[in-house]
Amino acid sequence: MESLAAVETIVKQTPTSAQAGLITTPIHRRSCMCPPGPVSELSADCPTQRFVVNTDPIVVRTPLGVWGTGAALPGAPLTTADLIRRTSEYLPTGTPGLALRIARRLGITRRHMVRSFDAPQEAPRALDTAPKLAARAVCAALADVRGGVDALRLLVGHTATPHTLLPGNAAWVADELAYIGPHVELRQACTGFAAATMLCAGLVSSGTQPIAIVGSETGSVFLDPRRVAVDRTQLVNLLQMGDGAGAIVLGPLESRSSARLEMAFYGNCADHRAPGISLIEGGSGAPLVNATGVPHFTHDVESVRTHGLELLRAGLRAAIQAGVAPDSVDWWIPHPANGHMAQYTATSLGLPADKVVCEAGVLGNLGSAAIWVTLDRLRRSGRLAPGDRVMVLGAEASKYMYGGFLYVHGTTVA
Repeated sequence: MESLAAVETIVKQTPTSAQAGLITTPIHRRSCMCPPGPVSELSADCPTQRFVVNTDPIVVRTPLGVWGTGAALPGAPLTTADLIRRTSEYLPTGTPGLALRIARRLGITRRHMVRSFDAPQEAPRALDTAPKLAARAVCAALADVRGGVDALRLLVGHTATPHTLLPGNAAWVADELAYIGPHVELRQACTGFAAATMLCAGLVSSGTQPIAIVGSETGSVFLDPRRVAVDRTQLVNLLQMGDGAGAIVLGPLESRSSARLEMAFYGNCADHRAPGISLIEGGSGAPLVNATGVPHFTHDVESVRTHGLELLRAGLRAAIQAGVAPDSVDWWIPHPANGHMAQYTATSLGLPADKVVCEAGVLGNLGSAAIWVTLDRLRRSGRLAPGDRVMVLGAEASKYMYGGFLYVHGTTVA
C-alpha cells in the first residue's frame, strides 16, 4: 500500500496541468490514474494537430461560504438483527445466517430506512418519501440563513433514487418547501455532491446566491427480498444501504473566519469499465422490469472491491495536485461505503486512523446523501475547532467517478 509520502512523491514526479483548473493546451498529458484513451483529430482547418482526451480532474478554487448544513434520517434506526428478522420469511432457506455473516463483514450494525418491510414490496412511509426527506434536510441547513426558503436563489438536487422519473426529484422537493424559484437535478449517486459543488461554484461567483444542494436516497424500496433467490448480491444491497438526505447552503464567503469550501475537484477513472453498481431497469433502454415488478440495483461486488481503492488514491492525488498538503489536514472523510472504511482508508493511504470519519456502521451507505450527512454530523459533533481543515475523498462505483472538497471550519455552526 502507498503511504502519503509515496503518493506525494508520485504526484511531484508526474507532470500535470490540473492545477490550472481549465486545460487549454493543444496536446495534454493524461492523468496517471487512467490509461490512455481515444485520440481525436481536428477538422481540415488544422489537419496536422491532434488532441489527447483529457482525463485530469476538474479543480475549482472558488472559495464558497458554507452558510448551513443539515441532515434528515427516516424513522428509528433498524438493527441488522431486526432487519433480517423482518425479511426472513421472504428470503431463501438458510439465507438469514449468510446475511448475518455478510453484515459482520460490512461492519454495519444499523441503518435508517423509509420502509418497514411489512411486505416484500412497499412504497416509502407517507412521512418519509424522497421529497419530504430531502425537504427536511434543506430546512435544517436553512435554519440560520437569513430569510430561509424565501432567500434561496437556486435549489440543486442529486439522487439515484428519485420520487419519479419525471418530474425530477428536485421539483417535488421544491413543492414540499413551497419554493417557487428555479431548481435543477443531477441523476447521480455517491459523487453527486462533488458534481453539484463544482457547478454551483461558478454560479455563486457570478452572483447567484444562496444555493441549496441536497443529496438524498430512498433506495430501500428498490429491493424485493425474494429476489435474493436468483441474485445473492441483493443481500449486500439489503444490509449495506441506508436511506437519508443531507443538504448544504452555499453563498459568498463573508469573512475569512466563516465556514467555507476552499477547493473542490471531480474526476473519472472508468475507462469504459462496466458499472460497479447500476439501476438499469425502468429507463428507456430497458423500460420493463424483472418478474417481481421492482427495479433492483445490480451490484458487481468484486469489481467494486477491486477498484474502490483506486478511486480513493485518485482523490488524494487530485487534492495534492491542487495544493493541499496532507499534513495540513485535520480530518478526513472518505465515502462511507461500509463500517470499516475509516480503518481501511487510514491503512491504505497512510492517514491517522483517529482522524478519519466514517459513520456507515450506524447509518449504512447513504449514497448521494452520505457526504453531506457526514459533514453535517461532524460539524455538530463538537469535535471541530475553528480553522480545522476537513478533506473529503468521495468515490462512486456506478462508473467509477471520484471527487471531493476541502472544508474549513468556521467560528460558528448553523
